Amino acid sequence: MKITKLIAAIACILGVGLPAVPVYADDGHDHGEAPVEISGNPLPSVMPAVAAVSESFELVGRLTHDELSILVDRRATTEPVLDASLSVEVDGHNAIAPFHADHGDYVLTDAAMLARLRQIGTKPLVFTLTVGDETERLTGELDVHEETGTVAADHEHGWREHAPWIGGGMVVLAVLAVLLVVLLVLARRLRAFRRPASGGAA
Repeated sequence: MKITKLIAAIACILGVGLPAVPVYADDGHDHGEAPVEISGNPLPSVMPAVAAVSESFELVGRLTHDELSILVDRRATTEPVLDASLSVEVDGHNAIAPFHADHGDYVLTDAAMLARLRQIGTKPLVFTLTVGDETERLTGELDVHEETGTVAADHEHGWREHAPWIGGGMVVLAVLAVLLVVLLVLARRLRAFRRPASGGAA
């Protein structure tokens, strides 16, 4: 086999075995959205939820990085309760959750309240709902765990930072392997050329 064919075959094998190295965009190019970093207390990768039920109503709330979104239904018919008045109480502090007609939910965006909700642990929430002449209080618990979504994002960011170094190291190893094989082939050919010459002199 010729040396060039041997080198090509080895390079092909090594190329198949090498892991894919991420390609990074230059300035002005974007290959997707960057991981979102949440300021203040981090939130779990699975957003905390709270459920509360009264005689006439039921609600479900989900805590995201910038709001507590609450959906309210009538318990008997599951008909959504729209354009009502809803307040949320946490640790003795109250805030209004205005109704958003575009999404059909009630949204709590008070920064101080959200900071309390993001604290690790289980905390009771009291909702006061007023629909026309009806006013009811609903209670539920919000449980925020220690495992956070930002940990996964930081881990992924660290891998991306080291990926070019890992890929470069693999390329160097591949080149060294090819050079080693070439040297071995040349050494064998040199020995093959010397043997006939030694035999003829004898």
